[in-house]
Amino acid sequence: MASFPSFASTGTLKLEPDSTKHSDVSLLTRKSPSISYPKSQTSTPSESLNFQESLSVIADGSKIETSCYVPLLQECIERTSFSGAQNFHSHIIKTGTHQDVFVMTFLVNVYAKCGSMENAQKVFNKLPRRNVIAWTTLMTGYVHNDQSDVAISVFQEMLEFGSFPTNYTLGIALNACSAINSVELGKQIHGYSIKYHIDHDTSVGNSLCSLYSKCANLDSAIKAFLKIVEKNVVSWTTVICACGDNSKSLKGLRFFTEMLADNVEPNEFTLTNVLSMCCTMLSLSFGVQVHCLSIKLGYEPNLRIRNSIMYLYLRCGRFGEALRLFNGMEDMSLVTMNSIIAGYGEMMELAKDDLSAYSNGTEALNVFSKLNNSGFKPDIYSFSSILTVCSKMFALEQGEQVHAQILKTGHLSDMIVGTALVNMYNKCGSIERASKAFREMSARTLISWTSMIAAFAQNGQTQQALQLFEDMRLMGVRPNQVTFVGVLSACAHAGMVNEALGYFETMQRDFKIKPVMDHYSCLIDMFVRLGLLNEAFVMIKKMDFPPNESIWSLLLAGCKRDGNTELGFYVAEKLLELKPKNTETCLLLLNMYKSADRWEDVSKVQELMKEKRLKMLMDWSWISIHDKIYSFKPDERQAYGAEMYDYLDQLLDKAKSLVGYQSLESFELLEVEDEEGKTLPSNVQHSEKLAVAFGLLNMPNAAPIRIIKNISMCRGCHNFMKAISSLNAREIIIRDSKRLHKFVNGQCSCGDYGGLLW
Repeated sequence: MASFPSFASTGTLKLEPDSTKHSDVSLLTRKSPSISYPKSQTSTPSESLNFQESLSVIADGSKIETSCYVPLLQECIERTSFSGAQNFHSHIIKTGTHQDVFVMTFLVNVYAKCGSMENAQKVFNKLPRRNVIAWTTLMTGYVHNDQSDVAISVFQEMLEFGSFPTNYTLGIALNACSAINSVELGKQIHGYSIKYHIDHDTSVGNSLCSLYSKCANLDSAIKAFLKIVEKNVVSWTTVICACGDNSKSLKGLRFFTEMLADNVEPNEFTLTNVLSMCCTMLSLSFGVQVHCLSIKLGYEPNLRIRNSIMYLYLRCGRFGEALRLFNGMEDMSLVTMNSIIAGYGEMMELAKDDLSAYSNGTEALNVFSKLNNSGFKPDIYSFSSILTVCSKMFALEQGEQVHAQILKTGHLSDMIVGTALVNMYNKCGSIERASKAFREMSARTLISWTSMIAAFAQNGQTQQALQLFEDMRLMGVRPNQVTFVGVLSACAHAGMVNEALGYFETMQRDFKIKPVMDHYSCLIDMFVRLGLLNEAFVMIKKMDFPPNESIWSLLLAGCKRDGNTELGFYVAEKLLELKPKNTETCLLLLNMYKSADRWEDVSKVQELMKEKRLKMLMDWSWISIHDKIYSFKPDERQAYGAEMYDYLDQLLDKAKSLVGYQSLESFELLEVEDEEGKTLPSNVQHSEKLAVAFGLLNMPNAAPIRIIKNISMCRGCHNFMKAISSLNAREIIIRDSKRLHKFVNGQCSCGDYGGLLW
């Protein structure tokens, strides 16, 4: 191809054919929608020789009728038989049929369809005569083999040769422009089509619509579509896709309704794109109608459409319908399984409690296992989805197994998978493994950097978080809002007031990032941790927007801890004005008013809880041992026997003997209810104590104990866990409703604050 003029070097494309050169205008059919081969020159394989017989004949050197070559070459295309094409090519040359332009042009097409553009080009170069069909065939081959830049060069050479392009040729050239995002060249071809009055042609209009869509010019794409006189299903599908690709899903759905009104029947590509737009808009009602239409048109067995429908139901929270579709599928694809794994992950987020969420996660793991045993190879979406599930399940062991599979399959270099690994290890309490996974990433995105900074901050490793932030800046990665949340959180954890305020100023001055609620939340958390309640209150008053329930709750927790009743009652009034929806916030208010004997205010909070249908909290925790779940509720003595309670009493006695330990009785307990709605007495043992005692009795000595608790830990339990981690030299990791607590050698990663409200 070295002899072809390059568009990049010439800058513009000469679209007028050179009349001084040879022009075979008699072979041009400008208005023909496609390249067609005369039927008189072909015969079906059944009328002559079959494929294997023909290969044997040519091997013997026997002659074959010229009319037999085309159907035999067509069979090479259907079989993708490059070797067969070479055999027939040799025979064609031996018999002198290579002088037949029609046969040799068809051979160009065969080599292109078999993926050998080198051979296609060689055949083309030796054609005795080049007509527009030959030029277009070669261009089409290059486009279909992802060499669109070469296709443009062929198009340019065709024009210089003096051959007039047909509408189909222009369509292929426009497709090449789309592939290389060359909108300027596309506009030149568009101008040519207008000059010769063929911009209304179906193939040209479809290609123009696709070109402008891929170049993010939706208005021009729609104009090109509207110019088409005879719109076919490809035309409608192209403009619908254009709307979806350019974030105008509603407009795309309107075109779909117009298409149906125009009595054009959609195909599978139309339906899958429409269903995709329904997913984007979360338009379940429209999607259900499309589902019904697909059944009516006979597309129910179509796997692509079933996948799209299933994903729509998953996205809209209709998990029952999605699972029925999944369970009814005889044939599945990797997309099917990826979708259902991601769907189970979303179901975990919406589950009524953590045990239900864990059950959904287990189902996701079962599907992933089925995927591995079904012959499919997991891709980056499979791995990222299942790692997300593992992180939500607190399932480190399963996450490590997935990590090993990622290493084996070579997907560790992918940034999506690497980031998912970092998040999984962080949320399972293994900051060391998270850091190692981050260091092993071959390339990192902003999300990767931000995830690792947040992980260090959540685990109390402030210096590592800030150093990583500086490393990120040195690498030229620009931080965003979320990155600064991690940085400010790290500063808050260590009580680094000056540094936090400096980063807060840098964020606004150097990066033009406007503070949002999360940034202020970090600063207020920092002031409250340090007992600087007035400074926290001043920061709240500086906010450009009203503080939310979370902000006031942070300050109220600090007031209660430090005994600042005056500010505390003011904050409580502000919270009541917001009518909080969080049960823990309401219980914090209740406890504060009760401690001050303000019973009228207690009644107000209780009425608010009734109005919002907020119940007293059910305290329970659970632990997973050998893939079996054990759940615990306060003082549930009959469930696990006297041995565990005797052991817990021993642990409590040991903790009380530890210097510096403050027992549970020093603090006011969170009110909890049993299953019948009765408030439990204040001397019961909270569920996480039962879980940790059970774990110490039933797990290997060196194994970390991982517990999930449905509400926030109280200070007494927090102190107990610190003591036990020191006395038993055991790592205890508890994820409550606020954050992850990692207890090692008598210290907690939360820095003894961590949103403890009680």
